[in-house]
Amino acid sequence: MICLEIIGGIDHSLYTGSLWYTPIRREWYYEVIIVRVEINGQDLKMDCKEYNYDKSIVDSGTTNLRLPKKVFEAAVKSIKAASSTEKFPDGFWLGEQLVCWQAGTTPWNIFPVISLYLMGEVTNQSFRITILPQQYLRPVEDVATSQDDCYKFAISQSSTGTVMGAVIMEGFYVVFDRARKRIGFAVSACHVHDEFRTAAVEGPFVTPDMEDCGYNIPQTDESTLMTIAYVMAAICALFMLPLCLMVCQWRCLRCLRHQHDDFADDISLLK
Repeated sequence: MICLEIIGGIDHSLYTGSLWYTPIRREWYYEVIIVRVEINGQDLKMDCKEYNYDKSIVDSGTTNLRLPKKVFEAAVKSIKAASSTEKFPDGFWLGEQLVCWQAGTTPWNIFPVISLYLMGEVTNQSFRITILPQQYLRPVEDVATSQDDCYKFAISQSSTGTVMGAVIMEGFYVVFDRARKRIGFAVSACHVHDEFRTAAVEGPFVTPDMEDCGYNIPQTDESTLMTIAYVMAAICALFMLPLCLMVCQWRCLRCLRHQHDDFADDISLLK
């Protein structure tokens, strides 16, 4: 798939339909809010904060769709159930093993579509982007079986939140509108599709209380930090006090010893 980067504008010939925008929550990482995840139209039914723990970002420099542990496990369980007509090794779902089929016979239809719902610009409205298995099964050249089409599972577990990488962005026209603090998605003019399904960007959908889906890192206020500092200082003082007393005692004993030695020397001289 050919990727193009356009700086400073939008080329309307490169996408079809409408551009749907999601607000950038924090600009540093192009952070967004995911409000719902579906596998073949079935909601994962998780607290939406789980999708954004501890953040959700759009990153063109990442290959996979990376998901927090709980979300990854729930998504894989649903994908396994949907594609149960074939059995795959556990290593495949962990991205450690490939699966191969004879060239041109990949059974795309047994794998489900994945839909991510993103917060929209209008209050209580969201939109969804739907990706096909052609996106989350990444083709890999296998030297040993060059006559086969081999794939790697391109959804992986993350310890740093959700990362919407190239797996998501392929097949879509994506606009990073930093001036207006938003990211736009539309179906690419050369979008991914098969005989029955196509990558899609659709909306709007009514989704209340979307702001609650964003994960807020607990902030410790200044007064709490000062209290902690005083407590730590007191603990250090308690540990240092015995040491200081021991040093003082040692110096006193040393001083007395020197005085005793000097007195003894004076007596010996008098004799």
